[in-house]
Amino acid sequence: MKNIVRKIGHIKKYIYYNQNRTELSFYPDRLYLELTNHCNFQCIMCPNGRGLMKRERGFIDYRLCKNIIDEMASHVDTIVLHSWGESLLHPRIFDIIKYCGNYGVRTEFSTNTSLLNEDIDKKIIDSGLSMIYLCIDGVTKETYESIRKNGDYEKSVKNVEDFLKIKRATQSKKPFVNLQTVIMKETNSDIENFKKKWSIEGVDKINLKPLDTWGGQISEINQLNINERNEVIEANNRPHCPNLWYHAYIYWDGTLVCCERDFDAVYPLGNVKDGVMKIWNGPGMQELRRKHINSDLEDVPSCRNCNECRWWKPAIFSSWGNIPQDKKKEKA
Repeated sequence: MKNIVRKIGHIKKYIYYNQNRTELSFYPDRLYLELTNHCNFQCIMCPNGRGLMKRERGFIDYRLCKNIIDEMASHVDTIVLHSWGESLLHPRIFDIIKYCGNYGVRTEFSTNTSLLNEDIDKKIIDSGLSMIYLCIDGVTKETYESIRKNGDYEKSVKNVEDFLKIKRATQSKKPFVNLQTVIMKETNSDIENFKKKWSIEGVDKINLKPLDTWGGQISEINQLNINERNEVIEANNRPHCPNLWYHAYIYWDGTLVCCERDFDAVYPLGNVKDGVMKIWNGPGMQELRRKHINSDLEDVPSCRNCNECRWWKPAIFSSWGNIPQDKKKEKA
C-alpha cells in the first residue's frame, strides 16, 4: 500500500511540474537535512572549504531534527543527512540515523573519511544506514592533499580499507558503499587509475561525480571545471528546476532553501521550526516556483546562472528521469 501511495505521489509531482503548478498537494521525494556546516577539511571545490560561507556555524538541535523526521519520514523516499559540513562531527548522528530507521525510511550521508575508526565504523554499520559516500579525490598523496586541504591521503585510504574490512567481517549488507571522487582538472587524468584502485571487494559502486560549480557563483571553482557547463542559459530556453517540486533542503538552524547552491541562505524561504510542509508549500516557495516558470531569477543568485535544470527533467516515476549517464552516477 505504501508503495502504491508513493507511485501516486510521483505521478502527481510529474503532472504538477509539467503543468507549472506552484501550490502542491504532496511531499517531496527527498529530504536533505544538514546536520552541521562545520567541517575539518578545506576542499578547493567547496565554498565552505574556501572560507566563502558567511552564515553562522552550528549543529542541528536533536529535538528539531526529531520533529522534522516525525513530520517527513513516512512520506519521503530518502533522508540525506549531509550538506555543507562533515556529518560525523555531529555528536548525535547515530541517534539521528536510528531515529530515521524507526520509520523505515532510506538514509544516506557523505563523509570525507578522516574521522573513521574502528568504533565509528561499527556504529555506522550497526545504525542501519542505507548508503554511505566515502569521498576520496585523486590516487596520489600530492593530488589528494592539494584538493582536500587538512587531509592525509594515507590515513584516508587506510580508513576506507579498514571500514570495508569491518563491514565484510560483520557480513552486513548495509550500508551500500559509494566510493566517490569529483571529476575536475586536478583528478580527470587519473580517473581510470582511480577506478582500478577502488574496484575491490566491498565497494558497491564507484561514483564519478562531475564538479558542481554551485550555480556559477564562484569563479575560482568554475576554473576547476573540465567542460563548458557554466554558460548562462537564455531566459526563454530555461526549464524550471525540478528541485522545487521534488526535493526539500533544510540547514542546521531550520532554514529551508531552494537547494544547496544557496549555500549562504541568501534567499531563505522560511524556517521549519513550525513545520516543514508549511514552508515547502508556503508563499515563499510558491513565489520561487513562479519565478522559475517565468525565468525571472535576477534576484536569486543561486539560480540566476545555474544550468543544472538544462539536463534534468523528471520522469513519471522518478525525479531523475532524463539525466545523462554520468549524471545518474552523481545522483544515485
